[in-house]
Amino acid sequence: MASTLSILLFVLGSISMMVMAQEEDFENPTPSDTWFGLPLPPQPRPGYYKYLGDCIDKTTKACGVNIAKTIFENGKLNDPSCCRKVVEAGYLCNRALSYILAKFDKFKPQAAKIYQNGNAIYDKCIVDASNM
Repeated sequence: MASTLSILLFVLGSISMMVMAQEEDFENPTPSDTWFGLPLPPQPRPGYYKYLGDCIDKTTKACGVNIAKTIFENGKLNDPSCCRKVVEAGYLCNRALSYILAKFDKFKPQAAKIYQNGNAIYDKCIVDASNM
C-alpha cells in the first residue's frame, strides 16, 4: 500500500510541474508520454491535463498526502485547512482527479474505491465547511 501511495503522490505532484514546464506539449500528449514511469492515460479532451494541473495547484503537498491516504487507505480527512482547499478547488476538480486517477492501468482495479472515496472526501468537506 505504501508503494501505491508513493506512486500516487509522485504522479499527482508531477502534474503541476509538467504543466508549467511543458504547457504546449502537455496540451497534446503522445501515447509515449509518462508521469514518472506510469504511462499517461489518454487525455479525454484537449486541455484536460492543464485543467488537472490547475486543480492540483489549489492544494498543498500536505493536503495531497492526506487526500491520497483517504482514497487508498480509507482514512478520514480530518484537516479543516485541507478540506477548505478541496471545497475551494470545487466539485469538478474533485471528479476530474478521481476520473484520471482511475484511468491509470495500475489503479484501474481500484477504480470503484477511488470514485467512492473521492466523493466521500468532497461530501465530508462540504458538510464541514458549512459548519464553520
